[in-house]
Amino acid sequence: MAATVTDNLCFGGLLVVKKERRNEGIARKLDSARREFVGNRNFSVNGLIVHLDGHMKSRFKHHVFDMKGFANNIINKEKIVKEITTPTKYKFVSLTEDMVDSLGRYDTGINIGVCRANLQKPWTFSEPARTIVALDGASICGYATVRPAETGKLLAPLYGDSPDIISSLFAQVLQSLIDEGEAMFVQVPTDNKTMMELVGIAGLREIYTMNRLYSKEAVTLPLDKIAAIMTAEATIC
Repeated sequence: MAATVTDNLCFGGLLVVKKERRNEGIARKLDSARREFVGNRNFSVNGLIVHLDGHMKSRFKHHVFDMKGFANNIINKEKIVKEITTPTKYKFVSLTEDMVDSLGRYDTGINIGVCRANLQKPWTFSEPARTIVALDGASICGYATVRPAETGKLLAPLYGDSPDIISSLFAQVLQSLIDEGEAMFVQVPTDNKTMMELVGIAGLREIYTMNRLYSKEAVTLPLDKIAAIMTAEATIC
């Protein structure tokens, strides 16, 4: 698949062929169709690390950052929550309908100024999603969404304006949305040191590494604010 992010940027998601139909040229045909859709625009993918050399020798010029997928059953939840100190100036609330537009504006700021309301609103506010919003006074300073996964829960995304907001949101998610012993899956940019430490404390296990690649110009994201991405398939963060 490929999705248009801006007039000049496309993002590529999965390219998958059933095991029993591989080596028939199907992947090449799918890639050719995707290349035709992308045209002369900047193209970005999350490539598995085992394919990095091949990607960099073909069409991609910029390896900008890495992200890791983590999963495991949450253990010692109460201990983790106790160890994370939440500054009293922040308030954490469940997303309500009257906050959706404000959350969209916050999300646009994280997403390099690109509004993705058609994805973000149903992702964060439609059942069975649960979203916690961090407030500094009346201003949104972060949010985290939890959705059901094939097993357990998917934390996607978790954005926060500072390390203490990220830590506090993670604690809020564990406390209210994740059961002790329940599996959790999350994709973390390795540049976000706060979240990398938190997943270690929570006992999550690394299951893969992906590389963010661009074919023309590198796009700079605020990775210090992106603790967990929304999706690796249809949007850049």
